[in-house]
Amino acid sequence: MLNVGFSLQYSLSYLQSFVKDAGLPAPLNRMTPLIEVSLAKPLDRGGGPTTGTWNPGVLWAGRTMQIGIEAILPINSSTPVRHGWIAQIHFFMDDIFPRSLGRPISGTAQ
Repeated sequence: MLNVGFSLQYSLSYLQSFVKDAGLPAPLNRMTPLIEVSLAKPLDRGGGPTTGTWNPGVLWAGRTMQIGIEAILPINSSTPVRHGWIAQIHFFMDDIFPRSLGRPISGTAQ
């Protein structure tokens, strides 16, 4: 099986900070629209059609967490997946507990 995946995304925070201040209000100024594509092609004898999904969505990144939601859409009629969605939440532990991560566990370093 050959599996291929890629993502196209653009940070609106980057746009606001480094390209042009478009005057986007919060929470839009911390969002990243994206499209993820995942494809699979059988390589054995007889093979089969390429299947996969494309997942349009959006991420919002705060100081201590990131939240995302994407639709799951089949790329073609051979894909045995129905429409759906996926959500994620990531916590940035080093920002939540800044004095606990990134240094030795013991109080003394040898």
